[in-house]
Amino acid sequence: MFYLTLVLLSLLVLESIYFADCTVTVQLERFEQQTGFHMANFSGIRVRKFNRTTWVLDGAGDFFVDLTDEYQLSLTAAHSPLGNNQWNEYPMKISKDKACNILNGPYKEYQSYFIDNSNMPRVEEEWVCPFPKGHYWVRNLAPDGSWIPSVVASGYWRLTISIFDASDEIVLRFVSFLRVKKDYM
Repeated sequence: MFYLTLVLLSLLVLESIYFADCTVTVQLERFEQQTGFHMANFSGIRVRKFNRTTWVLDGAGDFFVDLTDEYQLSLTAAHSPLGNNQWNEYPMKISKDKACNILNGPYKEYQSYFIDNSNMPRVEEEWVCPFPKGHYWVRNLAPDGSWIPSVVASGYWRLTISIFDASDEIVLRFVSFLRVKKDYM
C-alpha cells in the first residue's frame, strides 16, 4: 500500500511539472452569425491573416436593438479533437442568464482581452444595462492563450453565443471556430 501511494504521488508530481511548462496558443479559424439578422448584422466581421503566423478578427457590425434583461445569453464550448466536425459539448460554459447579468459578470471579467481592439462597451465598477444598440468594430484582435487553462484539450473548438428572447427561443446566434495548440517545454 505504501508503494502504491508513493507511485501515485510521484505521478502527480511529474504531471504537475509536465503541465507547468505548457504554452497554449490560439489560432482563429472562422467567425459567423447564423441567425438573428433582424436584431443584428455582424456579417462584416471576418478572420483574416495578419502575418505569417497570426490570424486576427477584424470588421464591424451593428446591433439594431438594446440587449435588455428581456433577453438571455449563453456561451457553450464544443471540442473536436480531429477537426472533423464531430463535436463533443464541454461543461465549460457561461450558463444562460439575463443580458445585464452577463454584461456585468462574465463580460466584465474577460473584457480586458478584447477591449483595446474594439469599441465594445467598457464595464467598470458601475452597473451597465442595457447593452446598447449601435455600430461596433473590432480591429486586429489576435487572442493569446494566456486566458486558457493548461488542462484544456488541444484541437478544434467551437464557441457558440446564443441570445434568447422572453419565450426562450433563440433569436441571435454567433459561432466562432478556433484551434488550440500546446507546446511543452
